[in-house]
Amino acid sequence: MRSQTQGKVSGADFGNELHFSYSQLNTYLLCPMKYAHSYVYGSVPEHRPVAMVFGKAIHRAVEQYYLYLKDIEETLPLDHLIDFFRHSFEYGLMDNEIPVSFKEGEKADGLTTQGINLLKLFYTEIEPQHIVAVEMPFSVPIPDTSSDNGEHPIKLVGYFDLIEADSEGTILVGELKTASQRFNTLRLENDLQSTIYSYASSKLNPAMSDGSCLIRFDVLLKTKEPAFERYFVSRSGEDYNRLFELINTLLRAIENRIFYRSTGWQCQGCQFRKTCIG
Repeated sequence: MRSQTQGKVSGADFGNELHFSYSQLNTYLLCPMKYAHSYVYGSVPEHRPVAMVFGKAIHRAVEQYYLYLKDIEETLPLDHLIDFFRHSFEYGLMDNEIPVSFKEGEKADGLTTQGINLLKLFYTEIEPQHIVAVEMPFSVPIPDTSSDNGEHPIKLVGYFDLIEADSEGTILVGELKTASQRFNTLRLENDLQSTIYSYASSKLNPAMSDGSCLIRFDVLLKTKEPAFERYFVSRSGEDYNRLFELINTLLRAIENRIFYRSTGWQCQGCQFRKTCIG
């Protein structure tokens, strides 16, 4: 399993431990062959969707907003927030190692304006509580569902975008998203990232009485009229058990090199499309 799941997650040092992340889980569920190209074969991506560059720039700007609030205990000026986004986006576009791809009708100037408008909305509507941590890495055990009281040698790893606490000390994990459409109930009920974050938080905060954690999605909607919406999600022990079973199943499939093409809408814009077909 080492060659297929191990690697250093950017920004954190998990040492030499074997690890598995939500990104890996989601990639395999989307298309096992894309997982193979991304994490096993070492295939070089053919392009980077501009949406990825845009989302990362928004994310980094908001990260600075929270870090400033946590460390300085003051609100970062809006023009500084916008400048950080602008510079991050421009830098991402100038990175020539892997070309950036645009959808029809997309232009850098238009996306810059869209990002600025979204951040202005975020700045106006966000109501931060006590900031406990920003971009906090986690590494928690994965129960081995094939044995009694056993743990998988692979750790479940990732980052919490934001950890807040209210006046009573109740912990909440916040996750920033940019999206083109609103989240519906079905998506929230089946969202695996929420389950992972809730489980990881419960392991790191065992004092919580119900063994779970409230997750909040802060979603900046890239609709014609920009919008900022919040969705709250909670998970239970049954949700965790379903997650463990799924992860164990996928890890066995990866160990046995079960990689196949899952063709469909996900092929359009895939970063390994030519390599996969060829």
